[in-house]
Amino acid sequence: MSLDKYLIADKPSEKETYEGDEKEALEIVFIKHELYQRSKQKLSEKLKEPWLDDCVEIGYLVVPKKLSVKVGVGDSARLLWVRPFSEWSTRVRRGFPLLIYDYLHDEYIAGIITMMGYDVAWHELIDRDSPETRDILTSRMIIEGDTEFLDLVPLIGMEPICSLKKLGGSIVKGDVNFAPHIRAPAYLPSQRIVNTIYGIPNEGPAYGAIMFGDDIIQDPKTGETIAYRMRPELLFEHELIIGTTGKGKTAKCKNDIYNFINTFGGSVVVIDTHNEYSMIAEDPIKDDDPIKPSQSDIKIWKDLKLSPQKIDDVLVWIPKQESSSEGGAKEYTLAENANLKFFTIRFAGIPESMLQYYLPALSPQGYYVLPKLAKRFRLMYPSEKQTLERFYRWLENSAFPKEEVSDATREAILRRLAAILGEEIFDLEGTPDINVRELLKPERVNIVRVDTLKSIVARRIITMHIISKIAQVKLSDYDNETPPTMLLIDEAHNYFPRFVYDYNEREWVLRTVSWVERIAREGRKFRLRIEFSTQSPEDLCPSILKTVNTYTIFGLTPLQVKTLKKFMELPTDLTTLLVNLPARQAVVFARSNASIPIRIFVPWALLRHKMTKKE
Repeated sequence: MSLDKYLIADKPSEKETYEGDEKEALEIVFIKHELYQRSKQKLSEKLKEPWLDDCVEIGYLVVPKKLSVKVGVGDSARLLWVRPFSEWSTRVRRGFPLLIYDYLHDEYIAGIITMMGYDVAWHELIDRDSPETRDILTSRMIIEGDTEFLDLVPLIGMEPICSLKKLGGSIVKGDVNFAPHIRAPAYLPSQRIVNTIYGIPNEGPAYGAIMFGDDIIQDPKTGETIAYRMRPELLFEHELIIGTTGKGKTAKCKNDIYNFINTFGGSVVVIDTHNEYSMIAEDPIKDDDPIKPSQSDIKIWKDLKLSPQKIDDVLVWIPKQESSSEGGAKEYTLAENANLKFFTIRFAGIPESMLQYYLPALSPQGYYVLPKLAKRFRLMYPSEKQTLERFYRWLENSAFPKEEVSDATREAILRRLAAILGEEIFDLEGTPDINVRELLKPERVNIVRVDTLKSIVARRIITMHIISKIAQVKLSDYDNETPPTMLLIDEAHNYFPRFVYDYNEREWVLRTVSWVERIAREGRKFRLRIEFSTQSPEDLCPSILKTVNTYTIFGLTPLQVKTLKKFMELPTDLTTLLVNLPARQAVVFARSNASIPIRIFVPWALLRHKMTKKE
């Protein structure tokens, strides 16, 4: 790069002539030469080497006259076109991040490769001049070692995102408000700079490996996989994980359990719909496993500083029913090292104000009258006799003033109580209720097996009971006496459905959703994390979307993408991507964690997980 036009002193000319004494003339030339050299040295010091020495130079900025064979879409007028060196031309692709350094401004412009094309102003890029050359088979040219044409690489078009400059030793992002000079060097950024460009933290739980295009990105100097990390405090702003069957949701959820325990040493409660979680008490990889992690999976673990493990303290909770009591025929298969506890819902332990979340399909009058009836019943009987069945018998045989309880309301309540009693989940003799202090034990994973219940109503009641137990303790824990807690709700659309065709049951679902919304909002400051997982986002109540700030989206069907677009902003260019995402790849939307949606590759499950196919 020529510095002459920027110099303070003029460069002395050999043709300069001076009148007068020859010695004086030589002194003038010497002085001008000294001034020139000093100015050149001063500017050279100013235009020093780029200050991001952990990035790798791969090409330089050009201005093409005309482009042909374009790959990618976008406004080509906004792009900065880079000519990569031949060794890098096959190693960069659309979607990769790129930096361009401007020596004059001492700043970088950061962006993403969005288009590629050939500069047809260079006729050599299309063909050679010799007609004989055009008639030779390409395969023959390669065999004979004539591979000069392979060095004629395409341009890559980078769409600017932000500028980077150095202030007080720190890297600061800014707007792109200048054009870099021609032949400005282009660089592949390191992990540190990728994190700066996209606002991703350098520390925190690793969600996976960052992908640009279809490739897992590596640091160009170290070769290590670049991790997508989540700010620990954002975990308590809740998360929704969605995707069709077999795309990797459960593996991601198990990794989240791993991260939560290793980051906070907290407790985890899982609403297990398909009995997929108790196995985390076993060694994650066994010798007789038909499918094992590949060398690339092991490399990702190593680069992300992860190590598979088993959970030492796993407690499986199963709602006990008559058929599962002593002498019953039902048996349960447990993973090795997992402990089992049966429980039943104790009617006496449910606050009157919470009964509306346990009894579905009550009329509006029933919701109002039920707490009063329960309070009157409890005043008449000691706690050991306050069962749901006795309450039913008392309500059936008692006479109430018409102005307090109408016959229609009482009959409606009785019908609902009779149906609930048939589920066998209340007041089973000799079986205690869940002790919430056992749930909220540091580094313990609690698996609540609702798959043992056939009725969806019974599963919803058990789920509401667990949420209620946790909320009663966590939402009053102002002194942080309980550990950070993660509540994972598998197949969340079963418990918070979008469509409920029974009018009275719809009222119950809306009440439970509103209640969970309140718990989610208040739970953040009490270190309560809620994670919803579903394979049917089209069947999930839209209100749940309002309770979370992080969305992890695996592969979806076109119908599911269309449904999601009604309730959240999906970038247009991601619509096709979400339909075609392979297994174990996801797009993470977390505005508080990254400036744009990031595509990630989810590592092989860090806890025991049944892999059905190798990816």
